[in-house]
Amino acid sequence: MTEGPRHEIVDLFRAPGELSFEARIAGRSKRVWLRSETAVTPPPDPALAASLMLAMSNGGGTLTMRERVSPRLLRRQREYQAIQCTWSRAWSLGEEPLREVEVSAPPRSPAERPRGRVAAFFSGGVDSWSTVLDNPDVTDLIFVRGHDLISRVADHQALADEVEKRLRGAAAELGLPLHVVDTNLRELSDPIMRWEPYNPSLLAAVALFFEPLFERVLIATDTDHETQPPLGTARLVDHLWSTEQLEVVDDGGRFNREQRLRRIVSHPVVQKTLRVCWENPGGAYNCGRCRKCMMTMISLEAFGQRELVRTFPAELDLDLLADFELTQPIALVLWEDTLETARAAGRPELTQAVEPVAVRGRLNLGLPASYRSRRQPQETQGSASTDPADSPAGADAQAQLETILNSRSWRLTAPLRRLGALRRRR
Repeated sequence: MTEGPRHEIVDLFRAPGELSFEARIAGRSKRVWLRSETAVTPPPDPALAASLMLAMSNGGGTLTMRERVSPRLLRRQREYQAIQCTWSRAWSLGEEPLREVEVSAPPRSPAERPRGRVAAFFSGGVDSWSTVLDNPDVTDLIFVRGHDLISRVADHQALADEVEKRLRGAAAELGLPLHVVDTNLRELSDPIMRWEPYNPSLLAAVALFFEPLFERVLIATDTDHETQPPLGTARLVDHLWSTEQLEVVDDGGRFNREQRLRRIVSHPVVQKTLRVCWENPGGAYNCGRCRKCMMTMISLEAFGQRELVRTFPAELDLDLLADFELTQPIALVLWEDTLETARAAGRPELTQAVEPVAVRGRLNLGLPASYRSRRQPQETQGSASTDPADSPAGADAQAQLETILNSRSWRLTAPLRRLGALRRRR
């Protein structure tokens, strides 16, 4: 018998447009629900996807459910767990590594596989827009309330209404139906583990919710194949949530974020719906001040297309970058790509503002100042790449900048620079 905590999924209820269950994880008990206006009767599979990683984060043991689930899911969850446990030992999230759990659930007889309908998750962001526009076989869109916009957070309810309204309009212009799912799953997950590793579990649960309708569901990955970290949405693990009826697919890894943004920005519906903000102060659709907003606005400015996208503030305040600190490798990748975009556009004012962000990020991550995440610069479309560091004068300036940013005095005066930036913003 497996030692460790006993986790359970009990009292599972299914009806058209609804799935609910009680999750008992590591001594916690929470009633979880997923609801949609789409009258599909979901299988029990989403409950397993929603609960497995949470059980793994709490000492292993066993996870038991009485309802019948996909035989393929039961087989593949072992590989999924092995990969996630290996990855978790390298996470720098301040949490204990995951431990495998023994899943106990009866298998069901596979039903006939749906044909022809392909859905994509759709948030209005760069990655989801890229997936929708790059896959002409997409027939349906899925928007999840309770993913990044949570009803219990101040201002999020009104913002979720606004986002849903804009996405419904975008879906109508694209001629695609939009399926809205509302869930309280984060009320279960947030007290147990960090959102960064867990968030694909929520997406997998929602994808499985629609298993009777779709042949495939596309998850827009937020990184490319070269730099994808062993964390979050990842091609190596997300497909393991596929069943006999439904294929779960990671999409978008052919392009990095800069390339995706360049490919979608000329679309008129993108220009009035693009949403990247992750802080949303005061319920802002795009605040124009957080790291994701600034990164996107700088790239759009370098492309010469910032004024076309009407969902951002008119002002681009580069002084805000003085406060930005990068603490995750993937954040460094994104800002290095933004820096390359600025250089390729021949915009020295953008380059000089972005470069210190990347250099500080390398210092924070314990990397040498000469480190680059990519083996070669990203390919650009429609413009020649001219890196100032390639010239003798540019190389000398680069060396001087890195000397300054590596110095003890630069680090000691960082609080004063942040205070000055805060006073300028006020």
